[in-house]
Amino acid sequence: MFIMSRRNLLKHAASAAAFGATTSYAGTCIARASESIVAIEWGGESINAMKEVVAKQSDVQINWQLHAGTSAATLAKIKAMWPNPGVDIVSGWDPNWATIAAEGWAEPVTVDKVPNIANISSKLLVKDKAGNVINIPRGISAEVWFCREDLMPFEISKLDDLLDPRLKGKICFPKADFGYGVALVSLALYKGGNERNMEPAWDFVKKLAASGNIGRIATSDVDISNSISSGETAISFGTGNSANNLSRDFKIRFLTKMDPKASGFWSYFYHDGWCVLKGGHTDAAFKLLNFIISPDVDAEYARLAGSMPANLNSKPLGGTNPLAFTADEMQRFAFVPDWAFLSQQSSDWGKRWEQEIQPLL
Repeated sequence: MFIMSRRNLLKHAASAAAFGATTSYAGTCIARASESIVAIEWGGESINAMKEVVAKQSDVQINWQLHAGTSAATLAKIKAMWPNPGVDIVSGWDPNWATIAAEGWAEPVTVDKVPNIANISSKLLVKDKAGNVINIPRGISAEVWFCREDLMPFEISKLDDLLDPRLKGKICFPKADFGYGVALVSLALYKGGNERNMEPAWDFVKKLAASGNIGRIATSDVDISNSISSGETAISFGTGNSANNLSRDFKIRFLTKMDPKASGFWSYFYHDGWCVLKGGHTDAAFKLLNFIISPDVDAEYARLAGSMPANLNSKPLGGTNPLAFTADEMQRFAFVPDWAFLSQQSSDWGKRWEQEIQPLL
């Protein structure tokens, strides 16, 4: 099963077949009827899952193309061919939407065009400078704090508890340039900052490093899983999907759905989805995407792709999955960082970590 995470999104993007430098997307298309569109998707399990759910409808035919290397590379190719890219819809995730919004490529998404967009949390919707929604989310996941309960010496209730001496060596903390630095952002928010005001986070993590409570620095999801499963550490911050996998063998407590202002334990959501480009077969594109994010179809896509459905009316919603949030829970406990901004900062944060934090460990 494909686990929807930043790592896998990028991995599957990188494995997709790239187009030649002089090839236009339009040039690769077969003759199209009025209800036929060109869609760019990630390769591997992602396109397999999407093809399976799309096969349940026959109104719109799809000429599938794969991302030209990474989704960012695809956007660069679209920019070079604009305003005639020969593409109707393109898949992407949080950092991509900022580029599309800035370029003004997206056909605005409205409830009239895509009625099912009304059942997707407004926190996942990205707007351009004119205030138009430009993206149509289909699958979501989150990064969260979680712990292995059988190894915890006490019940943690807030981020300040990470400094408790009873957690000596029990924390697996992600390095600042891993995961776009969201673990650090969580500390910043708790201490009154945010992704653009990170000094409170650096002050906190310096205290944490000096305390001796960090037993492992993680540079990958595998580091986190191995450290928690081996019992080397007991608490960490990472993808909800990784924590879910650990919960099959261990009693994992997700530090979610707690008052984030008091505890600091926000759930940091990211999503993948679609954008409809201007100038193409927009009516057919919106018809297809409204079908894809309908409750039953979105739930099936999420099952195949290993994510949570973006449609809040999809079932099962709530269930036993800690990443299943109702509309009210999304408003109360979810935080969607500026992923595009974070992607620009992680390298500098990694260098600062080496200079200021590493010597304290």
